[in-house]
Amino acid sequence: MWYHRSFRRFLAGSLVGLALLLVAGCNVGAGQEEPTEEPESVENFVPVVSATGEVVPVQKVVLSFPLDGQVVEVAVEEGMAVRAGDVLARLDSALLDADVARAEAALAIAQANLDRVRSGPRPQEIEQARRNLAAANAQVAEAAARREDVAAGASEAEILAAQRDLENARIALQQAQNQYDVAIGWAINADPDYQASLPEEARRTNPEDERHTRAQLEAASQNLAAAQAYLEDLLDGPSPDELRIADARVWAAAAERDVIQAQLDLLLAGPLAEDIAVAEADVARAEAQLEAALARREQATLLAPFDGTVTAVLIRQGEWAQGGQGAIEIADLTALRVETTDLNEIDVARIEVGSHAIVTFDALPGVEVNGRVIRIAPMAAEGSGVNYTVTVELDEIPPAVRWGMTAFVDIEAE
Repeated sequence: MWYHRSFRRFLAGSLVGLALLLVAGCNVGAGQEEPTEEPESVENFVPVVSATGEVVPVQKVVLSFPLDGQVVEVAVEEGMAVRAGDVLARLDSALLDADVARAEAALAIAQANLDRVRSGPRPQEIEQARRNLAAANAQVAEAAARREDVAAGASEAEILAAQRDLENARIALQQAQNQYDVAIGWAINADPDYQASLPEEARRTNPEDERHTRAQLEAASQNLAAAQAYLEDLLDGPSPDELRIADARVWAAAAERDVIQAQLDLLLAGPLAEDIAVAEADVARAEAQLEAALARREQATLLAPFDGTVTAVLIRQGEWAQGGQGAIEIADLTALRVETTDLNEIDVARIEVGSHAIVTFDALPGVEVNGRVIRIAPMAAEGSGVNYTVTVELDEIPPAVRWGMTAFVDIEAE
């Protein structure tokens, strides 16, 4: 159904004009002259579509915590005015605070490491590396000297000493043999001079003396064999295995010396670009982790997104809040507009964004406000019938208008 308020005035004017025409016609029939004046023009008819609407805030939102937690503070009540950024409610953030502290410590460590890498080696580190290199060079020299000694074979002094040791081993073996012979009473095998030097009681046999002297004899025999083998080794010169072992010791010492030299060269060259890049990446990763921890902690605090009024408080202190559960509703009651509730598919096709509208209110007789269409819903609203929500912005907001009031909207149509 469509109409316009001026249409009623147009109808009334038309009826009056028709009556005047009838009177004029009668006068013409009585011999009077026809009037020469043109009839007064009538206001052009403008078609409209009408719908019922509801007054709603321009800004309204139901806030919720994005994470689960226990509510430790509800700082607002229903009807309270708030400013953007005001704290509305808080969750327990003890664990989140600990995560932030760990992330801050990790960032501090990463930053300190980056500073150390950029500053290069300390003088103490360079000095220690030089001392290590000197010790490594000494080990190489010692190993090389040992290899030369092995390759040169035994010296004349070593051979003479070995020969003396061999002769002493023979003498010791002979003495042990004499002691053993006396101990077993086999004096005929003993040295006559040695046997004559013994007292009478020492010439008698004793089982304990026999065991003791036999052990001494065996030890002397082994010492003689060892002295003989050692002298033969000296006379034969170094074996291939001994030479390989000596060479291996030199190579190992030289390899260790080269590693220490490389470390010193790196210290003297200063920080590498690759090392700085790695340290910088560690800092960036630690910063990102800290930002994430701070963001998670901020999610435990509910803040007002804009200036407005608390219209509903859906949580209580001490209860457990689920992530995504509605907690507090806020609306800006200073900026209101009208949304239609029953504009059908036939009428919505005849209007467009920017169309002029006249809005009246059921609760405010005689109050009429101009407005314009700022939005037409792209799809039908849920409910019975095929209706579309059209949003009308008001040129002015009467002081008595409240959220939720019923409005009547007349929109100029094609």
